[in-house]
Parts: sequence; C-alpha cells; structure tokens
Amino acid sequence: MNMTEMGEVVAYLLRYRTAERQPGNGRKRRAAREGQLAERDVCALIDDALDTEREALRDFLAGQGLRLKVFESGDYPGIAPGSRLYALLPDPELEQPPLYTREPVFDALRLRQESRAELAQWYLQLWLLMQTLLYTRLNRALSDVSRYQEATFATSELIGLLREQLETLRAQGEGVPETSRALLEERGEDIARRVKAFIDLQVRAGQLETVREARDGAESEIWQQTLLGALEAEQVGVHHLSHLVDLLSGEPRPSAQEVDDESVSVAEEDRDTSGIAPEADEAQDDLLGMDGDSDAASVDERAAEERA
Repeated sequence: MNMTEMGEVVAYLLRYRTAERQPGNGRKRRAAREGQLAERDVCALIDDALDTEREALRDFLAGQGLRLKVFESGDYPGIAPGSRLYALLPDPELEQPPLYTREPVFDALRLRQESRAELAQWYLQLWLLMQTLLYTRLNRALSDVSRYQEATFATSELIGLLREQLETLRAQGEGVPETSRALLEERGEDIARRVKAFIDLQVRAGQLETVREARDGAESEIWQQTLLGALEAEQVGVHHLSHLVDLLSGEPRPSAQEVDDESVSVAEEDRDTSGIAPEADEAQDDLLGMDGDSDAASVDERAAEERA
C-alpha cells in the first residue's frame, strides 16, 4: 500500500466509517464512486498491507485522534463467517484536532431562523430520546455491544417520544428552563421534519441503518443501531462516565456551593463567542466530533450522557 492508496483508504473510512470483506445483514458491497475506492478494494489494501504499512496507517490516523479497529466474524453477531470488519473510531486517549465542524448538523435541523443554541437543544433532546429507545427500553447497558441488532425503533416512536417530552415541558408552565422554551414553539409538522433530519444525520454518521422501509405510508421506517454505533457508545461509557459509577457506588457528592463554584469556573473557561450556551456548545462538541462533509460523526457523547 503506497501513500496514494493509503490516502484513498483513509478517505473511504472517513466517508463510511466501516468497511467489510463480506457485508452482513444483506447489505451489498459499496461500489466505487468518483474519487472513492470500492469497499472490496479498501479491504484488500488493508488485508495485503505489510506490517510497516499498517504501522504507517495507524500513525497517520493517530495524528487525527482516530484508530482503526479490526473485528472478526466471532467477535460480534452480524459479521459474516470468514468476513472481517474494519471500523474507524475516535481514540479516547488522543485529542482530536479542531478540523471538524458542527455546521452540517445545524443546517440539517434548521427549519427557520433558529439560533445555534436552539438547534443544539433540539439535537440534544433527540439524541437523548434515541438512547432511551436503544438502551433504556431494552434494559441494556452501554457495554452490551453484542445486543446492537436488538436495538431497533420506528420513526413514529421517536416522534411520539419527542411529543411526550414537549408535553411534559409544557406542563411545567413558568418552570420551564429558559434554554428549553424554544422547543415549545414548534409548528405543524416541525417535529416530524426535525426527527427525519436527525435520523438522516445518524445514518450518514454510520450510527443507524434501516431494516425496513415504509411502504405506501402504511408503516413507519424501522431503524437499527449499527455495530459502529454500539462500539462508540460503549467507548463513551468506559472512558467518559466513570464519575457516574462513583456516584452510584456511594462516593460522597460535592456540596451545592462546590457545584456552583465549579459551574461558574467551567462557564468562564468554556464560554464560546458564537453565542451558544456553554452547556449546549459542549454537548455539540462531544456529540459531533466529525463533520457532514466527511459524512462521519464521531460520537464522543460525553456531555449528552452526563445530562441523561
């Protein structure tokens, strides 16, 4: 694998996040497209690479805060016998460079002239509700990666959950947090449109895939978590939520004054000139580590999980 081929392999992985020798679940191999190798060629280049070439590829990805993990057919269900899955994941021990943007997310969710802070709230609400469907409903832990094929939901279910969430907020009356009031200004089909845009983002990011499409409007599309999505969710749990485990195990909680002091300190350090509230900005930074131009969304969802 020469440097040109390595660049083509990396470009493919940034676009799709995974490559399989023999795709499972009935998926067809991705064909070559303009400026992009075919999936079969990507796998062949990685398989046939010399140890020194593999090391060079690892070093190249590490410079972007990424790593390439390899899974065989016996590692997780859904990987065909004799196949091999290559997955591009963010490395939790490395810092990702600031070359990715959140703009595709804002563009996708924007229906009118909402601010970035309001759009961040919509994304965060939708992401947390999706986790309810993929994990809480199944009584499933983040470490239950092998159960990813069970993690399915219908578009209509996410729409329904979002409607319930908004009704719960409305019931609070004047007690609704200022940052959440923009969510109550939806009109007509706003909810369905935002849910569709959100799901499309997750599909582009390699986090979801369709297992049944709607037919003649008679049924809602059914979506399944991908192995990549389950692996990234587990990574978040292992590397970014250990402090929650301490709380559950009986570690003493900080006093209210300590929490207030820390919040002020964090807000002062993390205030963003874009005008997004610090907490919403953090959530977006962590949830969306990769941009839509590369069609890959690194899901370091630390901030969103902390708020769950």
